[in-house]
Amino acid sequence: MRKEMENQIHNEGKPADKYYEFVDIVYDYAAITEFPLRKMKGLNRFLPLLPVENVNTKIENLGNTALEKANKFGEEVGLSNLWIKREDLNPTGCFKDRESAVIISAAQEKNVNSVYIVSSGNAALSTAKFAKEAGIECSCYVPEKTSKEKKDLIKKYGAKLELIPGFYEDVYRTVVDMHPNGWNVTSGQNPIRIEGGKTMAYEIFEQLKDVPDVIVIPSGNGGCLSATWKGFKELKELGKIDKLPKMVCVQIEGAAPIKVALEQNKPYVVLGEIEDSVAEGIVAQESYNSPQAVQALKESGGYVIEVNDTEVVNALKKIIETESIIPEPTSAATFAALYKLKVPTNSLVVAVNTGDGKKMMDEIRHLIKKE
Repeated sequence: MRKEMENQIHNEGKPADKYYEFVDIVYDYAAITEFPLRKMKGLNRFLPLLPVENVNTKIENLGNTALEKANKFGEEVGLSNLWIKREDLNPTGCFKDRESAVIISAAQEKNVNSVYIVSSGNAALSTAKFAKEAGIECSCYVPEKTSKEKKDLIKKYGAKLELIPGFYEDVYRTVVDMHPNGWNVTSGQNPIRIEGGKTMAYEIFEQLKDVPDVIVIPSGNGGCLSATWKGFKELKELGKIDKLPKMVCVQIEGAAPIKVALEQNKPYVVLGEIEDSVAEGIVAQESYNSPQAVQALKESGGYVIEVNDTEVVNALKKIIETESIIPEPTSAATFAALYKLKVPTNSLVVAVNTGDGKKMMDEIRHLIKKE
């Protein structure tokens, strides 16, 4: 089965656009007799649906992030059954650790000794951590404007840090054109990232013992949303569930390429000039997992909610006050979107807190300070 997957990854043809990765990894679902694996821990419980023989990490129980009922913030936004998936509790404070653990494990199995990644911050520092643990060289290409705290952490994890002017898209296209030495493990360029990310869907179902009516996820590239949708589709393929959630994507007002692509019935679009945002991880001119994200929204009957910086900062203040959670501004966009969610009050809603704000507290203090 794994040989078949390798062939599919490498031989099924290249994307129509070199900046986008359309290839999807498909498994022999009929051959899977046990899922998850009861005797395994952490992400290794999900090995039958991962493209590696083993998730090789010293963090034995990686994943297994808390799913917490948000009663006070639920009252604030008019939702009586709101849950928060605490991806901020991953080792580097971000959902990207799921992706990085799997993709670096794949690098080890392929005897890769050097990887590189384009990131607005979180994916880079996560990849740097897991690469260092595995003894693999890592180069991180990030926008010059990436927060100082994230840049410092990337260097502390021993990665080579390369700063490039402009938005994330400027960095992404520059690096794809450069073809640096090593294996590109960037979201949108390497399909294995999606495979690690989808493990969050399996956990949500394990924790709720039910399928959410709606899942709300902030999206820059759209990889987390795409991965979560794929995870639930695979659970249905295995007969574990008989319904699927509606996916809701959160993007920044005026910088929402997935929303425009969905409205125009295109796999992806490239926007013109956009304004910067405090939500640095999702402000976007284009989204490189847009084809998968748009498909997820269409198949699930979902949609995109746009939020602006004022709404993000207000939601940041309120979630700290009500739930004692400190999300990074990018993740606070999720909570801003909940004010605009159009669902019955008793709907089972999961909001994903994708990143921990405590690694950028100087910026957060600045944003929430009283006038």
